[in-house]
Amino acid sequence: MIRATTVGLLALFCIVAVGCAAAREEQQAALNAPTANVVGSWTGVAGQAGASIPVTLTLNQSGTNLTGNLNVAGRPDLSGPVTGGIQGEVLKLSLATRTFSQLIVKGDEMTGMTGVGQVILRRSK
Repeated sequence: MIRATTVGLLALFCIVAVGCAAAREEQQAALNAPTANVVGSWTGVAGQAGASIPVTLTLNQSGTNLTGNLNVAGRPDLSGPVTGGIQGEVLKLSLATRTFSQLIVKGDEMTGMTGVGQVILRRSK
C-alpha cells in the first residue's frame, strides 16, 4: 500500500515537472523571439468566470519602449496612460499606480492574465 502510494506520488511529481519545464521553455522562446511590433489599436475583453469587460489599448513603440493609453470599461483605476516595454513577444505595461502582468503577443493577438482575469486583445486593421 505504501509502495503504491509512493509510486503514484512519484509519477504525479514527474508529470508536474515535465509540464513546468514545457511552460518554462515556451516562456523562454517568447522572450528570445524577435521584438514584436505592437503599434496600433487593440480591442478585446478581460474577465473571469464568465464575466468580461471591454478593453481598448492604443500603443506607440520606439524600439523596445512602449507608450499609450488603456481603457478598461467601468474601471477608471485600471485606465489611463501606460508605459512599458517589450522583449521578444513578452509585453509588460504599467499605469502610474499599477504594473500589469505580462502579455504574450502573437501577430495581431495579445493574451495573458492580469488582475481582472484573462485578457484577450486583437489589433484593429
